[in-house]
Amino acid sequence: MSNPSSSESSPSAAHSLATKNPLLAAVALAALGVVFGDIGTSPLYAFRAGFIEPTAAAVSHDVVFGLISTFFWTLIIVIGIKYTLFILRADNRGEGGIFALLSLLPTVSEASVFKLPKYLLVLGVVGAALLYADGLITPAISVLSAVEGLERWAPAVTQSEQEFQANVITALAIVILIGLFMIQRMGSSFIGRMFGPIMVIWFTTIGVVGLISLLQTPEVLEALNPIFIVKLFSVSPVVGLTVLGAAMLCVSGGEALYADMGHFGRKPIAFCWYGLVMPGLLLNYLGQGAVLIRDPTAISNPFFALVPEWGLVPMVLLATAAAIVASQSIITGMFALTHAGILMGLLPRLRVVHTSDHSSQIYIPAVNLLAAIAIVLIVLNFRNSDNLEHAYGLAVAGDMAITTLLFAVVMVRHRGWGLTRSIIFCSIFLSIDLLFFGANILKVPSGGWFTLLMAAGLTFIMLTWIRGRKIMTERYSKQTLDYTHLLNNLKTHPVPRVSGTGVFLTPQASGVPPTLLHHLKHNKALHEQVVVMSVQAAPVPRVDPEDQVTVKLIGPDFWTVTARHGFLQTADVPRLLRVAADHGLETSEGTTSYYLGRTIITPRGRAKMPGFQKRIFCALAQMSSNNPLYFSIPPGRMVELGMQVDV
Repeated sequence: MSNPSSSESSPSAAHSLATKNPLLAAVALAALGVVFGDIGTSPLYAFRAGFIEPTAAAVSHDVVFGLISTFFWTLIIVIGIKYTLFILRADNRGEGGIFALLSLLPTVSEASVFKLPKYLLVLGVVGAALLYADGLITPAISVLSAVEGLERWAPAVTQSEQEFQANVITALAIVILIGLFMIQRMGSSFIGRMFGPIMVIWFTTIGVVGLISLLQTPEVLEALNPIFIVKLFSVSPVVGLTVLGAAMLCVSGGEALYADMGHFGRKPIAFCWYGLVMPGLLLNYLGQGAVLIRDPTAISNPFFALVPEWGLVPMVLLATAAAIVASQSIITGMFALTHAGILMGLLPRLRVVHTSDHSSQIYIPAVNLLAAIAIVLIVLNFRNSDNLEHAYGLAVAGDMAITTLLFAVVMVRHRGWGLTRSIIFCSIFLSIDLLFFGANILKVPSGGWFTLLMAAGLTFIMLTWIRGRKIMTERYSKQTLDYTHLLNNLKTHPVPRVSGTGVFLTPQASGVPPTLLHHLKHNKALHEQVVVMSVQAAPVPRVDPEDQVTVKLIGPDFWTVTARHGFLQTADVPRLLRVAADHGLETSEGTTSYYLGRTIITPRGRAKMPGFQKRIFCALAQMSSNNPLYFSIPPGRMVELGMQVDV
């Protein structure tokens, strides 16, 4: 790993890279349309959340300056240094995200994430669950905050008008969100190209309106002195913790930078951050502070208070478009996270659609549908961004703390960091993460409980799947027969051989698969050429072509094939068989039949797992049953053999 302090990620280096590589600017534009939407729309709601009560009486010089200082240094330290200079370098062959980080942890002797110490595996699962929870709240709060700008354009007076206005805003937000989920099938590449120019306009606009406000009250630049953070806590610890909780909102989306790294690469993301995103955000927060110093009544919505009356409607439309991009960035991150989890065996198999030649640009219909339903229900339940602010931030802080810990472990295990260096890194960044997490704990009674509940539920589901899968693997390995015994039986008791090739798929690396034994038992015949193929997901994004297939002839026309694919590669069995031809295994697509085992799992066994957890695992296993689409098997060439297993 290169030195994180290298100038490679600095603004000047990014500019140099853009000059040398004309494609960088194009990729950076697409990255703006996918990666930075979440953090880019934080100005819509984050600054206002720093006040215990959004009233003019709560606005004071100390609070405003403390907010500006906290936001400024949070963006610089957490995103500008921790993520851009450190975390984004902890990639697994170009891929990022909590699961990619988890996949880097195993040593050679551990071989897979399932052999990691339990606390590391659980930490990774909890981090993923928190990121999912954040992903379900982000689209709701971003779109609601943008649409609520209409309240300033047409303020409601009576209670009935306020209720009607709230209903209209809620309905409009739901329509926008449903439309966003409907276009996901087009792919992140298309969406990035479509939304990239919008985000250029967005960051430029919020920077300009912030600068105009700043020039009217330039004394707010004094707030960049971190002494105002200390002063804020000395005046009132409660106010200080509220400000810290709001500061967590201004870096929400930092995990999206890491999770979406595989779509665009680290360099374009760093180029965007230093060149446009960070300046636009900092100027806007300074501008919001300046407008509150001039007019405390602007606290009702300090972001839209920066805009003149004539520009309010265009800004609402632009903010809505940016909020859609914010939602897109986290949805894309959830797709990438789910895909990695599936191929690492941490989640049940779901149908994955590749939307371009880039293997990381994917669409997962089941995740898209479930997320759409969940987000609509969240909007209907919370109804406005003020209520959602209380549920927001806790997941972000928790996930960032776990990322810091796992990063430090990876650096010690594999990247040559000594224990001292790792402790220094954690003492700086983990202490900041835990400080933010502690500040957001105050939100638990007023809405943070919802985030924790979602994360706990998702963690339970993933751990249930992992535990059940381990039980099934152990049971499967006990029932397998060794090849020597099978081949001796076939020699002493030969069976008819029919023309063609029979490919029997198995998740195990050794032993005769039950599908082959069931086929023999019921059909009393075998193909003239038998291939037992074990399909394994490696703890890397992509396996090099020369390492994808290992072929072994163990008997007359009897082969075993071990096929390996990365956790961001498709398990394309027909393609892997063509690769096996280079190792001596000749097959013809037209005469090849593929055998899959469809295991029906029931909760009636004696496995050491609570009954309700068994039933959940059985439901997940039903979703994850061998799918010919998952293995890219032509439907007309596939045969399923069913068996029942009690757990």
